[in-house]
Amino acid sequence: MEKMKTVWRSFAQATPFILSNTLIIVPYLLYIHLIDSSKSASVLPFVLFYTFRMTGVFLIRSFERSIEKYTLLIVALLLGGIGSLLSLLGAVAFPFFLVGSIFLGLSASLFPPANVSVNYFERAQGSKIAGGKTYLFGLLLLVPLFFGLSLPIKDQLVIVSGLYTLYFVFAYATIRRYPHYELDFKDLSKNVFSTKELVWFGLFFVAIFLLRSGRLLFNEVYLNAAILVFSLIFVLSVYWVKVKKRTWRLPLWVNTLTFYNGMIGNFLILFGTFYVAVVYGKDNLSLYLFLPYSLGLIGAMLFGGVLRKKAENPLKIQLLGMGLGLVLLFYQPAFPLAIGVLSFFKSSVGSWLNGWYYQQESIETEQRIIAKYATSNKGSIAHQFVLMVFLLLVLRYAHFPANELFVLPNLYQSNQALIEVMNIVKNGSSIFLLIWLAVIGRMGRHAFDH
Repeated sequence: MEKMKTVWRSFAQATPFILSNTLIIVPYLLYIHLIDSSKSASVLPFVLFYTFRMTGVFLIRSFERSIEKYTLLIVALLLGGIGSLLSLLGAVAFPFFLVGSIFLGLSASLFPPANVSVNYFERAQGSKIAGGKTYLFGLLLLVPLFFGLSLPIKDQLVIVSGLYTLYFVFAYATIRRYPHYELDFKDLSKNVFSTKELVWFGLFFVAIFLLRSGRLLFNEVYLNAAILVFSLIFVLSVYWVKVKKRTWRLPLWVNTLTFYNGMIGNFLILFGTFYVAVVYGKDNLSLYLFLPYSLGLIGAMLFGGVLRKKAENPLKIQLLGMGLGLVLLFYQPAFPLAIGVLSFFKSSVGSWLNGWYYQQESIETEQRIIAKYATSNKGSIAHQFVLMVFLLLVLRYAHFPANELFVLPNLYQSNQALIEVMNIVKNGSSIFLLIWLAVIGRMGRHAFDH
């Protein structure tokens, strides 16, 4: 019985790690299977989840007072647990999905940075709460999620939402046993919003909501409005960078790499979804996207740190690794392998950057990791607008109607002409991202000179 308890506890201890790293993709794949082109309301859970997932971190940054890391982590856990349970109930009554998707979106935005902050804090106090064994048990916890996402949508809703609800319960029980667990809600009621950060949240929220709604509700007016809002954001961003560049607390290459890592994350999930739906069919998203993505993630946790320590120049080896993943994309049969390689180095770079941000004493402790995730999310948001515009241009060049963009994620495999379009977009995007890699490499070429 004691051995069984130990094994069970080991599984439970892996749930915060699993949730932190899969909250971005699992609800995304779950809600995208809900979309039915004959029912416009069916797109809302996906739109609401994605919008809050991308913008929730800006909402937190808009508070004048930082929320204590453990408090933020528990709030994110409660939001996620309630969202998963409501999604489970959504199989019975659709309106539950609407609230559940908002809660899961906020949890997906807040849980990863809060979890990383707690892990760094515990490590600084001499307590190790995650390691190789945790990642291996995490790999086993991914197996039922993979099979759940491979099932028909009715079964997915029950199994995946049910599993996620259990994982949130186990994560809550695990985190409460952390050596320095302590909640502090006393300052939450005193929080007021910072106007500047609230403006960023509002602009990003409107832009992403219009983009997702326009694409999924087959409305070009919404899509055009989203592009106009993003253009405004771009102009404001250029001005903000010009004003703030002198006060940046991190080297330019670190900020740029953080932004770029967000772009890679968006490329993996957003374009990966499009590409798999067109080339392999929507029913194969778990096999061709979720599985290689998850294996790359676990691999990065197990071996990414070892690779960085052995490399003479950790920046160079990771940029080369990302470059390898992008080059593999040019060979269509290697697509799942390319996703795995990119996921490995994207996760490895993300962990490495967490360390950079956490060491910045000039940034408030509770804001360090959140600042990193905010910069990464800005990269992700920028990339998806660039990708949408590029997709539209290629579709027009290939004489496809613009409406074709709206149905890409819902395909159950497509004709050869559309597959060729997606290959052009894949290769063009890879070249664009490879050029970015070269620029970052040039920025940081002297960072590790001895």
